[in-house]
Amino acid sequence: MEHDPELERLRRGIDACNRDLCAALDERARLVRVVATLKRAHGLAALDPAREDEMLRRVRALARADGYGADALERIFRAVLAESRAIVLDERV
Repeated sequence: MEHDPELERLRRGIDACNRDLCAALDERARLVRVVATLKRAHGLAALDPAREDEMLRRVRALARADGYGADALERIFRAVLAESRAIVLDERV
């Protein structure tokens, strides 16, 4: 089955999703940097826990029965938020 054409097609689809996810995460990081710069220019706090909580609520609402569950999506996005905070804090150095 290792060289089954259907398996290979599906794996190419997963590889394409991985590329899309990486591109989306890169774009998110770019936007995080822009927001951090704007906040700094306006004297706003670098981190916004209330905004993060709201984003997590919205992400949980996007969960689908045939995809990642709400808990899994929250864990994934908590990791993304942690990396985003690291970008913001690195920008302040």
